[in-house]
Amino acid sequence: MPLVPAAALTDYIARIFEGTGSPTEEAARIAEHLVGANLRGHDSHGVIRTAGYVTLAAAGTLKPGAASSIVRESASTALLDGGWNYGQIAAYDATNLAIAKARETGIGWVSACNSGHIGRVGAYGEQIVAAGMIAFGGVNSPGTRLTAAYGGAHRRLGTSPIMIAMPGPTPGEPFVLDMATSVIAEGKVRVAVNRGTQLKPQLIIDGDGHPTTEPHDFYGTGANPKQGALLPVGGDTGGHKGFGLNVAMEALSGILSGAGTSVEGQRGSNGVFMMALDPTRFVEADVFVSMITTLVGFVKEPPYAPGTSEILVAGEPERRTMADRLAQGIPLDDETWKQIADAAASVGVAAIEV
Repeated sequence: MPLVPAAALTDYIARIFEGTGSPTEEAARIAEHLVGANLRGHDSHGVIRTAGYVTLAAAGTLKPGAASSIVRESASTALLDGGWNYGQIAAYDATNLAIAKARETGIGWVSACNSGHIGRVGAYGEQIVAAGMIAFGGVNSPGTRLTAAYGGAHRRLGTSPIMIAMPGPTPGEPFVLDMATSVIAEGKVRVAVNRGTQLKPQLIIDGDGHPTTEPHDFYGTGANPKQGALLPVGGDTGGHKGFGLNVAMEALSGILSGAGTSVEGQRGSNGVFMMALDPTRFVEADVFVSMITTLVGFVKEPPYAPGTSEILVAGEPERRTMADRLAQGIPLDDETWKQIADAAASVGVAAIEV
């Protein structure tokens, strides 16, 4: 398993996307996004996605370099057409537009369609927080079914992530909640397959609705040839809550954008919404920061549950992982590294030595 320096990996991935036809600046943005996900420990949304994106571009499904365009607009809302460019570009444009509208009106909501997979949704929350605002966003995968309904035994919904981000105690400590409404993201199952490891219990079911820890059972490539499903957040006892959130995010992302839902839509695409809210329309900026600092300190106070030495809030685990991986390098399993090298070769980019 190679350990790859972040800078070298970013340059390598950028050259791959430039090889697919992306302008240099856009290729760099995609690479920074994917490597940024790995740096934060979200390997499921990192460079493991490279080969799949390149395949979609080669097939003509994605159109590197395509411009985004506004379909309809009001002072505080907009519908953006991503032009079938890579999702990281369309989502970046949608987020910037939401920020601009929030500066003018206090709130900006932008939905986007005709976009590839946008990657780690928390990155756009960080983009909004960097502008001094509060973020709310989500994404769905039209036509894609990965998650069972609560009590169901087959795929009905996507993973439908929800993102909420806001300024934290310091500019370098934002609160960034970015979670699938399934108990595990599909990409994490893919990582387990590539690494040859088992999953924890109560994450997936096999094609007959039985609990399993074998990641191949999800894809129907194990002993059971039928595809399994992810379970909604909450598992056996609280899965109705995750199921409710999943349906809500599916609707907000897929219906408002016009991209479609898990019932029908262009597979390989994302329906997206990003909301930016200016907190100074409600309280002074220093008051918000002071109160969030107090709140974070309060919830982290001991005593702790047995076996727990500290409490971390959303965003903290990612920052710790990033510090470690910036120092040590990003671990990539051999299969993912091979897939990236194959994708690079397909667009005439030589593999790098590590």
